[in-house]
Amino acid sequence: MLLTLCSSASAHHSVTPYDQNTFAELQGVIAEVRWRNPHMGMTLLVENEQGVEQEWKLEGDSIDAVMRQGLTRESLNVGDRIRMAGWPSLRGSRELFAINVLLPSGEEVIMTDLEFPLRWTAQRAAADAPTHSEPGRGIFRVWSFGALYAPRKPFVYTPRAQSARADWDPSIDMLALQCIPPGMPNAILNPYPIEFIDEGDRIRVRIEEWEATRIIDLLSTDIPLDAPSSPLGYSVGQWEADTLVIRTAHVDFPYLDDEGTPMSNEVEMIERFTVSEDGSELDYEITVTDPRNLVEPAVWDSAWSWVPGTEIRPFECDTE
Repeated sequence: MLLTLCSSASAHHSVTPYDQNTFAELQGVIAEVRWRNPHMGMTLLVENEQGVEQEWKLEGDSIDAVMRQGLTRESLNVGDRIRMAGWPSLRGSRELFAINVLLPSGEEVIMTDLEFPLRWTAQRAAADAPTHSEPGRGIFRVWSFGALYAPRKPFVYTPRAQSARADWDPSIDMLALQCIPPGMPNAILNPYPIEFIDEGDRIRVRIEEWEATRIIDLLSTDIPLDAPSSPLGYSVGQWEADTLVIRTAHVDFPYLDDEGTPMSNEVEMIERFTVSEDGSELDYEITVTDPRNLVEPAVWDSAWSWVPGTEIRPFECDTE
């Protein structure tokens, strides 16, 4: 899902394309573990069919996502013999996006917040789905990843945007590699927890990824003309029944996504957050209008789930 649903969802910041239609398995000895964000990584020494030892580069989810699954820095150590499964590289290189790991202890762990079945051990009984009786303003809590954002239909780019995308080299140009946090809308389009905090005349939105914070103005009916510009823009919100509608403008950031799509200062965004009737799901829709780069508005859909006990973890990016 991470890569094929939307070109701007590339793993979420990966520069290596992976084949999500194929699962490859590896068994080998850990030569290196890199605990860092935006993605953890490992080097695995694997013997091929001829008995020759080869290095495989493994990329995982964020440290925060991995630790939510129960792994710690002590779980994976240099010298450990482990079994891995995940998506192989589309380039034919010895690279893998790690999803399942079988530890020396015999415990199997899913290394992402995405839902995947266990491959080598018995599937654990599913926990009862959490419920909550406060719809609407029950939005004020921490929400866990529910469904990866997906475009409602393919985007249509202007010639200007097409040219910029063609010149984009993710291995050099991707800002995440330099630990530069994204602006809106990419700041909210990620598979990690978010939190809504009621501050009376405004709402504070905390986003685990990049430790971003958005302020939603509930007093203004329109975006002030003299509102300051910033990567996250200026946002005003209002309630439509149990749906929080947020309009954002004055976004000062050069890119719409992780694929080099340019974004102009004319961009405007409308978001809709709707809590399910039982309070367990938060449906999300965002529409982005940018006439200089998009022939028609771009629309993404996503969702979060309420999982009691989930916390926003620190996000410490490391360029090394």
